[in-house]
Amino acid sequence: MLRIAICDDAAAYGYRLAGIVENWARQRQLNVQLKNFISGEELLADIEATGYFHIVLMDIDLKGGMNGIETAEKIQEIYKHFCLIFISQYDNYYKEAFRLHPFQYLEKPAVKSRLIENLNQAVDNYGHLREMFAFRFRGLTHSVRLHEVLYFASDKRVIRICMEDGREFVFYAKLDEIEKKLERYSCRFVRIHKSYLVNGGQVELYHPKYVRMRNKEKLPVSVDKRSSLMHFHMGIMEMFG
Repeated sequence: MLRIAICDDAAAYGYRLAGIVENWARQRQLNVQLKNFISGEELLADIEATGYFHIVLMDIDLKGGMNGIETAEKIQEIYKHFCLIFISQYDNYYKEAFRLHPFQYLEKPAVKSRLIENLNQAVDNYGHLREMFAFRFRGLTHSVRLHEVLYFASDKRVIRICMEDGREFVFYAKLDEIEKKLERYSCRFVRIHKSYLVNGGQVELYHPKYVRMRNKEKLPVSVDKRSSLMHFHMGIMEMFG
């Protein structure tokens, strides 16, 4: 399910946007959960209670104590894997909003065709947010969202999956097989050691001898993997530079 939030202090305009999004989702045959908010405080409270949104359509001027930029900043402090689209009539906020690396900044009122175009691009570019990795353990099939995986760790044939929320899963497989399987996914993983396969989107710091994950855990980089890790890192920098 694709979760989309609309945060706009003008409730009528927010519901107009919701109608456009609902029609777009119906045409794309997407299973969407859509919620409207008029303040950043409401949006943050809902995230805490029900979980994160994949796409957030954010106005700058909101009711309550926080504006849209401050709200988006708060979300990014706890969760970076979402598509942020600002929709505002205030173009003087553009430079301030740009530091948050939004997917798009649309002038309000947003042109329907531009909004739909951006929603299509967001779904295509952020498709990895819905990618699932399935595995079997003790006769049961389990699945996890790949973008929430910090890394796969191997101890002989025992694989441990470490998640960003602290959960861990265990199953039996070879890390080479998992690495090969993950090549067909959009979520990018890189082998840094014979025992570690890490999620590039979860790496906070690259160092020739180690990587630091977003949970502050340091994982060793073996000598034979340093060159490939460097090329991987350069590729990431080119994508976002």
